[in-house]
Amino acid sequence: MLPFGEQIVAVSLSLFAFTTILGWSYYGERCAEFLFKHKVVLFYRCLWVVVVPIGALMSLDMVWSIADILNGLMAIPNVIALFALSGLVVRLTRDHFAKRPD
Repeated sequence: MLPFGEQIVAVSLSLFAFTTILGWSYYGERCAEFLFKHKVVLFYRCLWVVVVPIGALMSLDMVWSIADILNGLMAIPNVIALFALSGLVVRLTRDHFAKRPD
Protein backbone atom coordinates (compact mmCIF):
# COMPACT_ATOMS: atom_id res chain seq x y z
CA MET A 1 0.00 0.00 0.00
CA LEU A 2 1.06 3.52 -0.67
CA PRO A 3 1.67 5.59 2.44
CA PHE A 4 -0.56 8.37 1.12
CA GLY A 5 -3.04 6.25 -0.86
CA GLU A 6 -6.14 7.57 0.87
CA GLN A 7 -5.10 11.17 0.30
CA ILE A 8 -4.31 10.50 -3.37
CA VAL A 9 -7.72 8.91 -3.88
CA ALA A 10 -9.47 11.78 -2.05
CA VAL A 11 -7.70 14.46 -4.12
CA SER A 12 -8.30 12.53 -7.36
CA LEU A 13 -12.01 12.11 -6.57
CA SER A 14 -12.34 15.79 -5.68
CA LEU A 15 -10.68 16.86 -8.92
CA PHE A 16 -12.86 14.47 -10.91
CA ALA A 17 -16.02 15.83 -9.25
CA PHE A 18 -14.95 19.44 -9.83
CA THR A 19 -14.08 18.94 -13.49
CA THR A 20 -17.33 17.03 -14.02
CA ILE A 21 -19.30 19.96 -12.61
CA LEU A 22 -17.40 22.35 -14.87
CA GLY A 23 -17.95 20.12 -17.91
CA TRP A 24 -21.68 19.74 -17.36
CA SER A 25 -21.98 23.46 -16.70
CA TYR A 26 -20.34 24.29 -20.01
CA TYR A 27 -22.34 21.65 -21.89
CA GLY A 28 -25.63 22.90 -20.44
CA GLU A 29 -24.72 26.50 -21.10
CA ARG A 30 -23.97 25.81 -24.77
CA CYS A 31 -27.23 23.87 -25.14
CA ALA A 32 -29.23 26.66 -23.49
CA GLU A 33 -27.54 29.23 -25.72
CA PHE A 34 -28.32 27.18 -28.81
CA LEU A 35 -31.98 26.86 -27.85
CA PHE A 36 -32.64 30.34 -26.47
CA LYS A 37 -29.82 32.51 -27.92
CA HIS A 38 -27.20 34.45 -25.97
CA LYS A 39 -29.59 36.30 -23.64
CA VAL A 40 -30.14 33.17 -21.50
CA VAL A 41 -26.46 32.58 -20.63
CA LEU A 42 -26.32 34.91 -17.62
CA PHE A 43 -29.55 33.47 -16.22
CA TYR A 44 -28.22 29.92 -16.72
CA ARG A 45 -24.95 30.74 -14.94
CA CYS A 46 -26.76 32.30 -11.98
CA LEU A 47 -29.11 29.35 -11.75
CA TRP A 48 -26.15 26.94 -11.90
CA VAL A 49 -24.34 28.76 -9.09
CA VAL A 50 -27.45 28.43 -6.90
CA VAL A 51 -28.27 24.82 -7.79
CA VAL A 52 -24.80 23.27 -7.35
CA PRO A 53 -24.55 23.97 -3.58
CA ILE A 54 -28.15 22.86 -3.10
CA GLY A 55 -27.33 19.58 -4.82
CA ALA A 56 -24.27 19.16 -2.61
CA LEU A 57 -26.42 19.51 0.51
CA MET A 58 -29.21 17.15 -0.59
CA SER A 59 -29.38 13.47 0.24
CA LEU A 60 -27.64 11.20 -2.22
CA ASP A 61 -30.85 9.32 -3.06
CA MET A 62 -32.58 12.59 -3.95
CA VAL A 63 -29.66 13.73 -6.13
CA TRP A 64 -29.66 10.41 -8.04
CA SER A 65 -33.44 10.58 -8.48
CA ILE A 66 -33.27 14.11 -9.89
CA ALA A 67 -30.35 13.13 -12.15
CA ASP A 68 -32.30 10.12 -13.44
CA ILE A 69 -35.39 12.23 -14.12
CA LEU A 70 -33.44 14.95 -15.94
CA ASN A 71 -31.51 12.41 -18.03
CA GLY A 72 -34.81 10.74 -18.92
CA LEU A 73 -36.27 14.10 -19.94
CA MET A 74 -33.27 14.69 -22.22
CA ALA A 75 -34.17 11.49 -24.06
CA ILE A 76 -37.59 12.81 -25.09
CA PRO A 77 -36.41 15.23 -27.83
CA ASN A 78 -33.94 12.62 -29.03
CA VAL A 79 -36.65 9.98 -29.40
CA ILE A 80 -38.88 12.47 -31.22
CA ALA A 81 -36.01 13.28 -33.60
CA LEU A 82 -35.34 9.57 -34.15
CA PHE A 83 -38.96 8.99 -35.16
CA ALA A 84 -39.03 12.12 -37.31
CA LEU A 85 -35.84 11.14 -39.14
CA SER A 86 -36.46 7.39 -39.33
CA GLY A 87 -37.80 7.55 -42.89
CA LEU A 88 -34.74 9.47 -44.04
CA VAL A 89 -32.40 7.03 -42.30
CA VAL A 90 -34.12 4.04 -43.92
CA ARG A 91 -33.93 5.66 -47.37
CA LEU A 92 -30.25 6.57 -47.00
CA THR A 93 -29.42 3.11 -45.68
CA ARG A 94 -31.14 1.45 -48.63
CA ASP A 95 -29.35 3.78 -51.07
CA HIS A 96 -26.02 3.02 -49.44
CA PHE A 97 -26.42 -0.74 -49.59
CA ALA A 98 -27.83 -0.60 -53.13
CA LYS A 99 -24.68 1.18 -54.38
CA ARG A 100 -22.25 -1.00 -52.43
CA PRO A 101 -20.66 -3.82 -54.40
CA ASP A 102 -20.62 -7.07 -52.41
